Amino acid sequence: MSLKVEDSKEYKEIQKRIDLLQLLKQYYGTGANFYDFDTGELPLRELIAFMSDEGFPRRLPEADHVLKRIDEEIIALENKKKGMRLQEMDDRNLNSLLIITSWTKLIGTPNKGVFLDKPVIDLRRDTIVMLTDETQTFKELTDERIAVIFGPGIYYSEFSVDGKNYLEDSFEINGVCLPLDLLGKIYTADKIYHSDKIDATITEVSTILPFHILEQTESVQTYIKGIISRNVFLPNKAAIEKFNQQIMDPASYQSSEGFKVMSAHPLWYNKLLVEPDYEFRTGSGKKAYSTAGIGSLSGMVHKIKPIIFSSPQKEREQLERIEEIVKQYREMGFKLLKAWIPSY
Repeated sequence: MSLKVEDSKEYKEIQKRIDLLQLLKQYYGTGANFYDFDTGELPLRELIAFMSDEGFPRRLPEADHVLKRIDEEIIALENKKKGMRLQEMDDRNLNSLLIITSWTKLIGTPNKGVFLDKPVIDLRRDTIVMLTDETQTFKELTDERIAVIFGPGIYYSEFSVDGKNYLEDSFEINGVCLPLDLLGKIYTADKIYHSDKIDATITEVSTILPFHILEQTESVQTYIKGIISRNVFLPNKAAIEKFNQQIMDPASYQSSEGFKVMSAHPLWYNKLLVEPDYEFRTGSGKKAYSTAGIGSLSGMVHKIKPIIFSSPQKEREQLERIEEIVKQYREMGFKLLKAWIPSY
C-alpha cells in the first residue's frame, strides 16, 4: 500500500540518512553515553562511520549549533521525499476528490424523485463523491458546449417515502455531464472557507480536494485538518464511507459495464445514463428505474457518447483510465484519505 517511489533505492537511501540524523539528534540532545546509546535496528558501527564521514564530533560542550544543522538537513530531506512522492502522484491520473454536496441543488431542480413507485417526501442527502480524472468540454452541433467530469464515483442519497423512516440508496457512476454554467457553479459558488494556505475549493455546493494536500508538511496539515474535517468530511461522512466501500470492492468499476453518467444535459436532464443492457437494481432486489433525487435511470448513454467521443477507441481509453484511477486509489489514495477522516 505504498507509492512505487518509496521502494526505490534513492528514496530508501534518503530515509536511512534521516534515520541516522534522528539518532544523532537524540544522542546530542540527551547527552547519553555513546556505547550505551540505543541505535535500534541500525548497527552502532554505521552510526560511528556516518559521524566520521560527515564530520560530526563525538561529544560537544555546546551542541546547539550541531542540532540546528541536523534539524535543517532533516527538513530538507523530508521535503525531497515529499517532492518525489508528489511527482509520482502528478505522473498518475489520481488528481482530486470531488464532492457535490447536493445534486438537485446544483442543477436547480425541485424533483425529489421516486423510489420503488413511491414518491420521495423528504430528500435529506443527494451527494456525489468521485475521484476526478479530468474535465473535458465538448461542442455540440448547436454550438453549445457541455462539460464531462470523468472518474469513479457514486451517487448517494438519504430519503424518506413516508416522512418517518429514512432509507439510503447509492449507484456507481463514472461521469458527470453538465452545461458550462453549472460547471462554473462548482467553482464559483460562495466559499465556506477561503485561505491561501489551502489549495482546495470548499463551497456551498461542492468540494474539490487535491490529493497533494494530503502530502503537505505536518504544520500545514495541523492547520487545515480541522477545517477540512468540519466542513467536508463530517457533513459527508456517510457518503464517503459508502464510496470507499464501493471502490474497495474488487468487482466495482469494471470497464465492461461501460459508462454511467449523471446528466444535466438539456436533452437528458436529471438522469443517470447507463448502457442499454444495464440492469437497474436496488438493495431490495427489485428493479428500479428511478431513485431519490434523480428523475430517472435511463439506458440512453449511447445517445450522449457520440458527442463526447470521436471513436470507440477513445471510449475504451477513457474507461481504461478510470480503471487505472480505481487501482491507484486502492493502492495509495485510500490510505492517504483515511488518515484525514475523523474516527474512520
